[in-house]
Amino acid sequence: MFIGTEKLTYTYMSGTPFAATALNEVSFSLGKGEITLIIGPSGSGKSTLIQHLNGLLKPSSGRVYFKGQAIGSDKGELLRLRRRIGLVFQIPEEHFFSETIYDEIAFAPRNLGLAESEVRIRVKDALEKVGLRAEQLQYRHPFQLSAGQKRLVAVASVLSMNPEVLILDEPTAGLDPSHRRNLFALLDNLNRSGGLTVIISTHHLDDVVALAHSVFVLQGGRMVLAGPPSEIFTTREKLYDLGLSLPSVTEIMHSVKEKGLPVKTNIYTLAGARQEINRLKGRPGR
Repeated sequence: MFIGTEKLTYTYMSGTPFAATALNEVSFSLGKGEITLIIGPSGSGKSTLIQHLNGLLKPSSGRVYFKGQAIGSDKGELLRLRRRIGLVFQIPEEHFFSETIYDEIAFAPRNLGLAESEVRIRVKDALEKVGLRAEQLQYRHPFQLSAGQKRLVAVASVLSMNPEVLILDEPTAGLDPSHRRNLFALLDNLNRSGGLTVIISTHHLDDVVALAHSVFVLQGGRMVLAGPPSEIFTTREKLYDLGLSLPSVTEIMHSVKEKGLPVKTNIYTLAGARQEINRLKGRPGR
């Protein structure tokens, strides 16, 4: 197990009349280099789950594992863990505290004790990875940026640590289509070329589902479905019952089948749909 949980349970305000169980015996295991989507209706426990994965929250019971070792509660151990597992929050600007974009991204490398020359390289590289030009933006205040640029700076600040795992909570919020495409192209490249493990909590499937190796579905703090996208998105009625939608391409394939054409419906990418239509026409898929 590279990263995962075993019967992870978490209760907010435990021991009080307001106690609420957000996670209930959630177990999963991921291999290194996988891209995983965590989906579920609002209040299903997605954000609570990902905050356990780098030790921001401590389980009420159960375990969280990284590289086969259970995550403990030692402060030094947790700091080292967060250098390896980076988390980008849903509203990243709430966590900005530096006067310039440069200092915001440089914070983590400086805490690693790197020389300032290496810090400069990491800041420039991180900004360029997310499609922002260092020479134009690095000395501006983070709050002078657009909502989409703020999110990209938050991603860059995590990438500056060279993490082994990158976790993103609703990463498409505030991004225009161009920045969304660039962000997911970046994640795909980091995963393919660098072996980065990526975990994405999201409501919006169309932008990212083509990259996913696996999908986890939460409801009421429990893991109710888990598997590759081609399996998860065959459970149309189950997902509807959970208040979730299918990727747009999958919805279209279902509509086509309902009109009498014998197409497969476990398709969730444009490339897959094109190949299936060509199959029906008797043409080689491309």
